[in-house]
Amino acid sequence: MEMDKRASDSLKALNKRVLPVLCRRFYDKGLTSIQIKRITRDILNIIDNGGFYNAGILNKKLEGLGWRKNIMDDCIFELILYYFEYEGTYKVEAYIENPVRECTH
Repeated sequence: MEMDKRASDSLKALNKRVLPVLCRRFYDKGLTSIQIKRITRDILNIIDNGGFYNAGILNKKLEGLGWRKNIMDDCIFELILYYFEYEGTYKVEAYIENPVRECTH
């Protein structure tokens, strides 16, 4: 029972740290709060099918759903992966295609 409470507390802390940053990154790209909810749902639906993804692949799939070109950047992609991995919803395996660029805020 104590382990469940610690996991729940950790997830709440993660939500307070990661989700605002993720939302701000999308907001800085010109998305409204409604659009952020929609793109998040679209990303979940895309990733839920499994497979190999990076920001470029997700951008192509999002463009196919009507989102503008290059809405996803490497930093947003990394935040999403970090959240999914920590939350335990998805198993995330690293696949390095190009050298990692450092995210700047």
